[in-house]
Amino acid sequence: MIAERRNNREGHTIKFGIAVSLSGRYALLGRQVRAGLECYAEDVNAAGGIVVGSGEGSRLVELIVRDDRSDPHQCARMVGELIETEQIDLLIGPYGSGLTLAAAAVAETAGMVMWNHSGSGDRIFDAGFSLMVGIISPASSYLCGVLDLVRAEDPGARKVDLISAETGFARDVASGVALWFERAGHSVRDHHRYPPAQADFRNLLRPMLDDPPDCLLGVGRVENDLQLARDLCALRLPLKACALVVAGIDHFRQELGAAADGFLAPSQWESGASYVPDCGPSARDFVMRFQRRHAKAPDYPAAQGYVGALIAQQCVEGAGSLEQSALRAAANR
Repeated sequence: MIAERRNNREGHTIKFGIAVSLSGRYALLGRQVRAGLECYAEDVNAAGGIVVGSGEGSRLVELIVRDDRSDPHQCARMVGELIETEQIDLLIGPYGSGLTLAAAAVAETAGMVMWNHSGSGDRIFDAGFSLMVGIISPASSYLCGVLDLVRAEDPGARKVDLISAETGFARDVASGVALWFERAGHSVRDHHRYPPAQADFRNLLRPMLDDPPDCLLGVGRVENDLQLARDLCALRLPLKACALVVAGIDHFRQELGAAADGFLAPSQWESGASYVPDCGPSARDFVMRFQRRHAKAPDYPAAQGYVGALIAQQCVEGAGSLEQSALRAAANR
């Protein structure tokens, strides 16, 4: 049914749809995703649009955005509306693992491919969705690069403590850390878990002053990691390395100022990267375009949103079709 009604609109714009957090807990990063998609739509339309099949002219892109309010139930409703009412051609996934799970379930039932750029929870990839195209690294790999770096720079730095929120995403990150240590032949010294509503970490950190870890890893929601960083700075815990998942976004620097220097973080994209991409703008060009449109620098969620749409475009052009099974097959190649 989806394929038939899309074919009836042949020659019109190609509708990209996304339910993403413009309000609520995830709005800070959800708005970055929207901004990245706006840049994508502007770029592809300026270049003449997308060609669907040989012998057809280019078709411009239309971006339809719905606010999921950082709520999985609202996200599911909005995805259903995008598919059934707006009759979108391409579904871009939301920001956040819980929201992505909700969106993917609706897309799977509707027979629509979902391009997942920002839902990294391992349970998403383990859920058996046949129509979800995963673009982002799984959460269990997030802090492994930091551990590789610490081991390479200081092989004797083996005392590692982990502080993680009791959320699905944080549990996935923590499980990846545990697996890294298992493969390395030793284990995390201490693993401290906390409820996501926790707003003060000083009582948890003070006992570490007597025997500080060499490296401290932290993963929680944005507000959790920010408060953990503030409390670490206030207590002046002597660490060789400290990595917090949220430290990779500019908001972390804005909140902590000069105190942000020295924190490590995983990142799916960096503005200073110098590699030549297979398609789309270089990191430098993307930053310039984003700043020209939005008057601020992008964080990695903006790049993830852009890339999600870009890969969908590559699959459309490779398949020569907007038919969902053809797009899924193109993504597998």
